[in-house]
Amino acid sequence: MKTLNSIAIEYLLRNDSQKNNNKSEDITREVIRINAEQNIKGQKSLLFYMYDLEEEAENLLFKSN
Repeated sequence: MKTLNSIAIEYLLRNDSQKNNNKSEDITREVIRINAEQNIKGQKSLLFYMYDLEEEAENLLFKSN
């Protein structure tokens, strides 16, 4: 038969585990959000870089003509 102390300890451990799990889920959500933002920023940067290259190529073509 379990003592009151062992039941309390099991409850506290289980409760603490659930809190840690919630923290872990929050951290995971935040990491996913940050990664998505970084991916979007990277795509925008690449797009702007491609526009710059296109303008540069057009300028070179106009100068050579």
